Amino acid sequence: MKRKYSETKIVLANIRLFLFTMKILKSVFVAILGFVATCTFAQDDHLNCGERESRVRMFGLNPEAEGLARRASEALETYTQNFIDEAPERGSQVIYTIPVVFHVIHNNGPENISDAQILNGLAIMNRDYAMLNNDISLVVSAFQNITADVGIQFALATKDPNGNCTRGINRIVSPLTSVGDQSMKDLIQWPRNKYLNIWICQDAAGAAGYSNLPPDVAGNWGASADGIVVRSDYVGSIGTSSSLHSRTLTHESGHWLNLYHTWGPGNSPAVATNCNQDDNVTDTPNTIGWTTCALTGSSCGNTVDNVQNYMEYSYCSRMFTQGQRTRMRAAITSSVAERSNLITAANLLATGVTNPSLCVADFEFNKNILCAGDSVAFTDISYHAITSWNWNFGDGVVLVGSDPAVHQNPTHVYDTPGVYTVTLTVSNGAAQLSKTYSNIITVLGPAGMTTPLMEGFEGTWPGNNWFVNNPDGDETWQVVTPHYTGAKGLKLANFTSESGHVDEFISNTFDMSAMDTIFVSYKWAYASRVTVTDDRLRVSASGDCGASWTLARIRKGTTNLPTGTATNTAFTPQTTAQWSGETLTLTSPSFMTDHFQLKYEFISYGGNNIYLDDINITAVDTLGNFIEITESPLEISLYPNPTSDAATLVLGSAAHKKTSVVLYNSAGEIVEQIYNGNLSVGTHTFSIPKQAAGFYIVQIQSGNAVTHRKLIFE
Repeated sequence: MKRKYSETKIVLANIRLFLFTMKILKSVFVAILGFVATCTFAQDDHLNCGERESRVRMFGLNPEAEGLARRASEALETYTQNFIDEAPERGSQVIYTIPVVFHVIHNNGPENISDAQILNGLAIMNRDYAMLNNDISLVVSAFQNITADVGIQFALATKDPNGNCTRGINRIVSPLTSVGDQSMKDLIQWPRNKYLNIWICQDAAGAAGYSNLPPDVAGNWGASADGIVVRSDYVGSIGTSSSLHSRTLTHESGHWLNLYHTWGPGNSPAVATNCNQDDNVTDTPNTIGWTTCALTGSSCGNTVDNVQNYMEYSYCSRMFTQGQRTRMRAAITSSVAERSNLITAANLLATGVTNPSLCVADFEFNKNILCAGDSVAFTDISYHAITSWNWNFGDGVVLVGSDPAVHQNPTHVYDTPGVYTVTLTVSNGAAQLSKTYSNIITVLGPAGMTTPLMEGFEGTWPGNNWFVNNPDGDETWQVVTPHYTGAKGLKLANFTSESGHVDEFISNTFDMSAMDTIFVSYKWAYASRVTVTDDRLRVSASGDCGASWTLARIRKGTTNLPTGTATNTAFTPQTTAQWSGETLTLTSPSFMTDHFQLKYEFISYGGNNIYLDDINITAVDTLGNFIEITESPLEISLYPNPTSDAATLVLGSAAHKKTSVVLYNSAGEIVEQIYNGNLSVGTHTFSIPKQAAGFYIVQIQSGNAVTHRKLIFE
């Protein structure tokens, strides 16, 4: 009996060994299938992951790597099966923490997403891995009992590879953001044995995102490819992304932790032959793979497929299984691709995940030019481990406390006009740091400037009349010698600017509360490149001190902005013939306040330099009186007015002056050039041809004096 029992034990052991061996052989076979698989993408808003295409690209560039990856796959599968068989690990509550760094590769476009959107994406990934997502309760009943808290979390690094303080978010300007391939990753990568590198870009090589399984990068030959690439509009659920796209990082990090798609190593779902593949996870049924949220969908002989799995393409994913949990935990504790070093206590300390130190005090604000009674929203961007905040807003108000909801990102109202210095002091309980921005907040009162205004940039600029907004800190508006009149003009050196840069200058406030019509005239000079670029000049007005802006004119490099011949050299106007001008007529009651402002905004799209001169603001009050820039040297008579026929303009000149007479319509467009030349001493009569019924402006400029007259054709 004893002998029979022993023989039975031997037989059972041999059976277990045979089954284990078959598991390994099946895993290796599946891994080999993956090396020759192809990658396709959905042709709609639901972009899929590019894990398989990434593999094909990598092995195509380095055929020898395929053999190394196979051997690494065999080693990892052996380790994983042993890990699965370890009973203590199956119930382990140990949480593994992985240091993460985000590299935002952008070209100053919308792909340069905010820190808040990145942090939101990281929070969603951690939420999904911890099974804290609210929609976990919506998992279909067939899989509710195998949903898994993976016990893995991702934390922003607070120290870079050199031990310096970091936010864990790098930003690099490069056109490679629209490529998203290995050349982009080569721009920056932190050591993969210390950090999970995540690159955010405009186009992730045609996919929503992609990553490599650990065996694919298991060796120094694959280190530069290790990490996750993701499209900027598939990060988080806010900003440029949406809740529909928010699980992309969850999916791609699954690949990075050695998970295949639920249908196996291929990248083409909804294919019948996928039933012959396996994802090496025991509790995910074989499936053809789903591209729609078919909750009752079944294939490969199943009663129901695990359509809601994060490794599906269904876009209604909300779960990992217990089997996937074990497989991912095996990957992060394996030495393949140096994953196991990431979670060591020494590495968590070296990357600043544990014991982060206070190293930077800084803050941002949503605006720095406002009117009395308006507010500024301040945002603390200090780091790390901050427990208390001390704000000095510069107007005698101090806010101190340790409640993040109240003290971290306050909104402060400024009641009195003036210029204010703001200081933030942060503390972690043991140390403190401060940041001061001197004279950073300008609070305007009503009627900061008087009408009329003639701005020829001959004096101090910007002075008290104008405020420059240069958010990128690069080239911005400056006074130069090229001009239309006088000795100076204004230039924005755009020839070498990066696409997407925005530069503004904004006027102080005017009191237009007693006005009926506002006239804004200006001159500009611009030449596009030979390959036309869509640079833009926008002129906007506000009647509420900049709380809202109304676009009065937009000029584009492709149509109505150029005044000179296209050139591939930096443009400088040589004669007045290379300038143009216009007068804008503003009649909206919303502008007739004591908080009227004007804004010029230039948006670069890689074009050429632009010049401005002679910005003049005049008005007509509600009684019909003209508020002129200077007293006109001309005697002016315009009759009949209104008229149903031609009108007569009589100018009496007491001095020899260069004079122009231009007729504008109510949209500020030039209708007729009535006269342009030197006006001699004496009386001069001009006929203004009959026009379509409506409201027109006659602009008379004699020397530096500008006069406007309303003319109505009936």
